Amino acid sequence: MPDGVLVIFADPVQPDEFLDLVEEVGGERTPDHWANGRLSRGWQHVWVTVPPDCNPYFEPEDLEQYEKKMGAPMLTWAQLAISSAKGSNALAMELIEAAARRWRLIVDNDHGGVFSVEELRAFPPDRLPFGG
Repeated sequence: MPDGVLVIFADPVQPDEFLDLVEEVGGERTPDHWANGRLSRGWQHVWVTVPPDCNPYFEPEDLEQYEKKMGAPMLTWAQLAISSAKGSNALAMELIEAAARRWRLIVDNDHGGVFSVEELRAFPPDRLPFGG
């Protein structure tokens, strides 16, 4: 089972806009699969799922934490499922970095950690906090 992170945006990012970014960094759209897109290099994979709208199932305390961390409320999100192959976390970080150049965002590692891009940059590429 791949590890996953949520990319939380303080900007209204449309699903097609994020998938355009996936393609720009060398990925592809995969509309016939369980994910909307995939970025791959060799055995390293990051599967991307972007919801058509901001789902209401986020816990109020999570939304509050996101807003405090970003300085703005969450407007949209994307999920990244990361393969366990060595280097896959760094590949996910490459996509996160590309997204951060366009939009305000934070990353929730789904294991109690919420990080700004600046905080993630402090981790060595092989020790990013994406695996729980």
